[in-house]
Amino acid sequence: MKPLSNPFVIGKYVDKDYFCDRIKESELLVHHIVNGRNVTIMSERRLGKTGLIEHVFANSLPDDYETFLIDIYTCKNLREMVYLLANEVFKKISKKQPLLERLLSIVRSLKTTVSYNTVTGQPELGVGLGEIHQPEITLEEILSYLEMSDKVCVVAIDEFQKIASFEEDNVEALLRTKIQHLKKTQFVFAGSERHLLEGIFSNPSRPFYNSVVFMQLLSIDKSAYTSFCQRLFSIYDKTISETLISRLYDCFQGVTWYLQLSMNEAFTMAERGGYVGDDAYEQILNHMVDSKRFTFEDRYASLTEKQKTVLQAVATEYPKALTLTSQDFITKYNLKTASSVQTAVKGLMEKGILNDNHGTKHPTDLLFMLWLKKY
Repeated sequence: MKPLSNPFVIGKYVDKDYFCDRIKESELLVHHIVNGRNVTIMSERRLGKTGLIEHVFANSLPDDYETFLIDIYTCKNLREMVYLLANEVFKKISKKQPLLERLLSIVRSLKTTVSYNTVTGQPELGVGLGEIHQPEITLEEILSYLEMSDKVCVVAIDEFQKIASFEEDNVEALLRTKIQHLKKTQFVFAGSERHLLEGIFSNPSRPFYNSVVFMQLLSIDKSAYTSFCQRLFSIYDKTISETLISRLYDCFQGVTWYLQLSMNEAFTMAERGGYVGDDAYEQILNHMVDSKRFTFEDRYASLTEKQKTVLQAVATEYPKALTLTSQDFITKYNLKTASSVQTAVKGLMEKGILNDNHGTKHPTDLLFMLWLKKY
């Protein structure tokens, strides 16, 4: 086990020893992949979709599989997505001379760039975004290369629902056309906006209809996460209150990213041989919220008065699941009309503050809710 200064890693995958549970989910994902199925993984944001994929890719697939992972959350068009995929493929292949030569002989639509790793000093082959002039052709060339590989290639595309908002109108049809005929290349699609993903894969009028099997990622079981935390504290000769872990788990509804952040904070509160007790709960939350106070102040200031009123009501009720246009909710918080609430909710969703899950709206940033309650 590679020692870390703080074993509660946030927002990245390090090693299986610092990865909590997901045994059944890992086995199911491997089962789908080795049986040749394209998979779509859905969950709320920050529950650990990317970590699960990285964990499986690093530890659980047979040796004759090659894996690639890109996150297209910030992409606005096909060109940017192809750029990420090209760089991921070149990054993995650049140190294998025979494979690199084959790749360069196939991908002829772009020029490559050479840079040097600042840590290792080794040359790395990459692609400049400006070199991608014909993304459709470049994509086809990359997929052709993957199909010619000696291994089964698995491409994971995180936040795949973003393709629905790409500048081009035909991206879904284009990708489906290129993917459906591949024999040695499989895909894992992951995303956090369930209604958009279901629209892509479950709507009979859309190109990707019935082309995947679905996996729904839920919160890690509380007892499993408690054992995980106590184990890591013990390895570093520290102990933590089981009640404290339970309260933090409930506060953040089992969402992995927030739990890891809270445990990362708790870990700093005791020296070797020390104990973190129940009384640390408020201090941990205060540190987490205050670290983002200025960001939250700016975010709140950008809202309309109606959006502020609705969001304050959501924060007051948190962590309850709410139907924001119900008459009970509107009456309780004097929100006047359902239509005005709908307008405010639409604006909050466009700003990424609320998310939709089959008609029930959820806050995307749980710390923001705690900040609203506190200030």
